[in-house]
Amino acid sequence: MGKIFTNDNQLQEWVEAAEGIEDRFGIEKALGYVIGEKFYNLIKMVRFSRWKVRTIDEEKKKTGYTPIREHDYGDRKFIENLDETYEQEKEKIIEAVKLSDEFAALIKAAFDPQKIRQYLHSHPRLGALGHIVSEEEYDFMVSKGAVEHTLDTEVEDSLIFGEMLKYFQVR
Repeated sequence: MGKIFTNDNQLQEWVEAAEGIEDRFGIEKALGYVIGEKFYNLIKMVRFSRWKVRTIDEEKKKTGYTPIREHDYGDRKFIENLDETYEQEKEKIIEAVKLSDEFAALIKAAFDPQKIRQYLHSHPRLGALGHIVSEEEYDFMVSKGAVEHTLDTEVEDSLIFGEMLKYFQVR
């Protein structure tokens, strides 16, 4: 497959898991898992990699650009070569977009398009907690600082959701 997944059947296994979830817990939980969590994470990865490439592009334009960066993580140092990171992120974008196309096709083949549309029109909460915890549990976790919920995270999720809708031809 590539560098994102070591398991060549990862996408199919997620769809099959979602079908099992549908049998036990219903369509909303199944689509929450496969679209609201797994597909969401893939699109989020694409957006992050695009941001990283744009950021490095801006660095490259600066006078005296050098690709080597040293980062401190506690008592350890990490050396990064931005030129290598740039190329890796570009490759990741290409692979992740291809995987997103494949994943959307698998999801659309496995689930009723009307159910997918209804799920997406319900404006679901995204990420792993979106289909696992209740509104009250989520609000509690946010209030205690266990989950970040800010204007920035809301905007980012809205942008990710907009990209997700394109894959399922939902407007």
